[in-house]
Amino acid sequence: MKLIKILNSKTMMSLLVVVVLIMLGFPLLLLTESRQGKVSLDENIELPFNVKNEVEVILLYFGYVGCKTICIPSLEEIALISDEFSDSKRVEFYFVNIAKNSDGAKEYAHYFHNKLIGLDLEQNETFKLMGDLKAYSSDSLRGDDEMSHTGYLYLIKNSGQQNFELKYMYYTRPFDTKSIVTDIKKEFR
Repeated sequence: MKLIKILNSKTMMSLLVVVVLIMLGFPLLLLTESRQGKVSLDENIELPFNVKNEVEVILLYFGYVGCKTICIPSLEEIALISDEFSDSKRVEFYFVNIAKNSDGAKEYAHYFHNKLIGLDLEQNETFKLMGDLKAYSSDSLRGDDEMSHTGYLYLIKNSGQQNFELKYMYYTRPFDTKSIVTDIKKEFR
């Protein structure tokens, strides 16, 4: 009887979530080309939003409005990268809000940098894009408004005419901002 109570407890669920997260992260270690936390993928993907033709490189990050633990430090690092390209129309930076019943991504993203574009997509579009980019999220086990989610940053190349290629996934925090800036510049036509 006690075993059943333990298995049904929130502690067990938390442990299960940790095990799943570790299992999701382990394949990344096998694919990594360096110890900088970067995986090269070179996969064609679809984006559920339009990108201007002059934009050659997209950096994309999934998070949610009000996220305190992962998003704030990540968006601060992305803002540093954005500073390097403040005057360029060749790079765009996207923050995709993963919250189910929330909006305000535009304002939230702009708080960190005026070049960050916040998107509140339809839920099915967000889930499909997350699946295509190997991202995940889950609601809090505590029942509060917090969510668990990947803190990955994605570098996507615009091949033109709404054709996109996922080039890199950065998964180690803090992000190596200098290396990411170099990667962006390498993708310019």
